[in-house]
Amino acid sequence: MGQRHQLFVIARIKGRYRQLCAIHHQWLYGHTALRRCRDTLNILGNTTNRIPIQQELIAASKKDDDFWLVGDDDKNGHVPFPFIMTCLIIGSSFNVDGYYHGVLVERFYMAYDEGDNNNGITVFDISEPDNVRYCFVDFMGMESEREVELHTPLSARTYLEAYYVLDESNDEAGLLPLLESFEGRNLVTKGALVETWPDGAWDHQSPSSDADARSNLDTADPPDLGGLNVTDVPGDRSATMANAGESNESVAEGKPKSLRDQAMNRLLDVLLDPSEQDLPGLMAEADHLHDFIPNLRQRLYDQASVLKPSAANISLLHKALEGATIVDLSPFTALTAGHLSTLVAQLQRGHGSTKVLNLSNMPDLSESDLELILNIGNGSENPSITAIIILETPKISLEFVSHHLGNYDVYHSELFRRPLYEPHDSFPLLHEHGRSLLPALQFDMPDSISQLVLVGISSAQSCDVEFRREDGRFDWSSMKFSIEVESCYGVDPAISYMNFLLDIPLPVSKTIQSLRRLLQYMPSAQTFAFESCFTGAARCFATTSVLDDDGYSVGPLSLTLSEDKQRFRGPEIQSGKNQYLKPGRWAIVLIHEAFDAHDQAHLDKKAARVPGKAGDTARAFKPLKRLRYMLAQAIPEAESSRARYMIVDLPGYIEHLVKDVDQVGKMKTWWAKESSALPAGSGYYDDSDAHAILDRVYSKEGFRSRT
Repeated sequence: MGQRHQLFVIARIKGRYRQLCAIHHQWLYGHTALRRCRDTLNILGNTTNRIPIQQELIAASKKDDDFWLVGDDDKNGHVPFPFIMTCLIIGSSFNVDGYYHGVLVERFYMAYDEGDNNNGITVFDISEPDNVRYCFVDFMGMESEREVELHTPLSARTYLEAYYVLDESNDEAGLLPLLESFEGRNLVTKGALVETWPDGAWDHQSPSSDADARSNLDTADPPDLGGLNVTDVPGDRSATMANAGESNESVAEGKPKSLRDQAMNRLLDVLLDPSEQDLPGLMAEADHLHDFIPNLRQRLYDQASVLKPSAANISLLHKALEGATIVDLSPFTALTAGHLSTLVAQLQRGHGSTKVLNLSNMPDLSESDLELILNIGNGSENPSITAIIILETPKISLEFVSHHLGNYDVYHSELFRRPLYEPHDSFPLLHEHGRSLLPALQFDMPDSISQLVLVGISSAQSCDVEFRREDGRFDWSSMKFSIEVESCYGVDPAISYMNFLLDIPLPVSKTIQSLRRLLQYMPSAQTFAFESCFTGAARCFATTSVLDDDGYSVGPLSLTLSEDKQRFRGPEIQSGKNQYLKPGRWAIVLIHEAFDAHDQAHLDKKAARVPGKAGDTARAFKPLKRLRYMLAQAIPEAESSRARYMIVDLPGYIEHLVKDVDQVGKMKTWWAKESSALPAGSGYYDDSDAHAILDRVYSKEGFRSRT
């Protein structure tokens, strides 16, 4: 049963279309399919996500033909491109405004018509990073009001009109504004579909052409996604060309060169000549040429794989990359870790502007190399670098990442792949009875966020006036200290709590954004039940970035939070239960006061069924969707005679961790603005029982014993 739908990502790899990932959605059709398609397009086109996507496309271009053969199940746990897969999962399953629905990871080569389907498929083409295409396809006849053409790319409007009659005078569902969000979006061409799935029941159309692309536009104007050019992202060109299976030289081949171009090429030849003695003098003269830096940067990336390690070449690279926010060193495979370390240090001098360092697709990069490049352990790590992209670096272990890179926004293939393993029969070593058997992972550094604690209320407590105050809100003291807990998921009147060891890095700026998204999402969630909170929390953490806060940047999903109730039931969910908070470490504690009631009448009806309370009308019931937070740090016993925890709000946390006074002011101003727009009732938990809650969470028995 359900409204079943599959979603796919494809791209042109070395001259032909390949399928990169696939997922199954059990309830997706009509306007909801358009909303999830829109969000996924925004994610795949997000400028922060562009580099990781391009790096996985480069990795795809290095696969041999045997890799793409259907039927080989031992291919990186059927998730060879985990960042792209994560983008697809989050876009199709989550929105911070309250939407969440679980999805299933399928093998990346699953055929378009292989899934259980009754509402079509969605296909995304990421061949062009600044022009992500989409289409819907009906291949068997959808359960819709009107029929559409089979086996052909469908626009958002065509797909939507199959389910609804669009009426400008009566658009309560907001369908017309939804359609407007697709204006300018290009459709996946039919030729691309044919090339990706040549055995499909298409009309044997030839591979994609410009004419085909133009005929499948929703509008004539190309999408304006914004984006990073070669000035913003040195090396961006190399990724784009690798996807197309071309080189920069082939693109320029046959074009006549002007005298100025010839002179510039000659200058670059001389600068890259190892025998050149007057490099400083030539550089000083070249600085007067307005197009010198872009041309130098382009030449260095064109010759990256053969650029020899030397002080002169490091000087040229520094000149070309100075001032760049995102520095891509992945193509420079001939440079040693020592040379890369020197270059990174030079870029960080003064008020370095480098925020992101990309070292992906470097199979020989070792942990000691990365320590040297980042200056780890010397007390002077690079201050301005906030994100490290190390996709497809097999010699860098997750253990190393968790111990040394917790203060960075980290993009590591295995960190993204961990939560994506599904309990298929093909992977018996990864699961037992639906529970992950992957090794535990925790980012546990001094002053780091190492745990997430969710404290909430059982269904029985929600229904019983005994546990309410005069104003209808919960009486926490009556629940915490007088009821013996038998089951977190049963009907017993018991406080539920879950304590998760976080297996993703949360630097300060990402913590701030994540908390804001948690406080926005959970009170708005379509399902208010407490046990559903952690699945949304995983996505709130995964849709923040140190680089932007638009909600479409993607980071790794937490495995412990992603093991949702649909797949992992019972005590296995509480992966970090009763784990003590180490001194110096922090926990995000969320106090969840929510009841899954559709309206007041539903709540009153439930309350009437509680024994002995049917006629009690003295105290009013109110359906609540309130989430409050506190940030707690464990204090060593010797340092505290009164409290074992320091409890602060978000501004207090910022003041404690951030040393730069100007940065503290900016972060606090941002938080004041953002928190003012949060749902009513969401905010800091400043009740007098805050320490008592933590004592219960971290006691031997937690909330399971009487006082």
